[in-house]
Amino acid sequence: MEEFDAYIEMLAGSSQKYVYDETLGKLVVHRKSALPLPEGFNYGFIKGTLSADGDPLDVFVMSSRSLGLGSTVKVRPIGLLYVKDEMGPDNKIIAVDSSDRSMDGLSELSMLGKEKLSSLSYMLEHNKDGLEGRWTKVDSAGDSRDAVSEIRASFKNHARSRNRNTG
Repeated sequence: MEEFDAYIEMLAGSSQKYVYDETLGKLVVHRKSALPLPEGFNYGFIKGTLSADGDPLDVFVMSSRSLGLGSTVKVRPIGLLYVKDEMGPDNKIIAVDSSDRSMDGLSELSMLGKEKLSSLSYMLEHNKDGLEGRWTKVDSAGDSRDAVSEIRASFKNHARSRNRNTG
């Protein structure tokens, strides 16, 4: 199973959303989410990617361990959420912390359980409540192969973007 580096911007159970500011080289406070992340789910991005929305590819990292804000963790993708927001497509990778042995048996999103996936989808669809004109909709889900394909495409987008900016 392929592994990728994820940078953690928001911790499980937290409502405080940070974003990595590439210019400053550090996390900055972004906003308070209307709902906290569900237990066991941390949030961040896959390093070296560029998704359709112009940002690095979002990832939810499942772990039973406490992860540090601003840490980098090796992850194995288990699925993909096809998500749209007011700006267009904003897909999300679902992955597990590769070093967390309690996650070894989890290889596909279908193994996650409807309750966990429902709580994550609910949080996503309500995390912008109270922000005028902002919304998020989870359309469907894909498996680990879909997630890896999305990650690879985002790596290619990032490389093309860097070549345009340097060439």
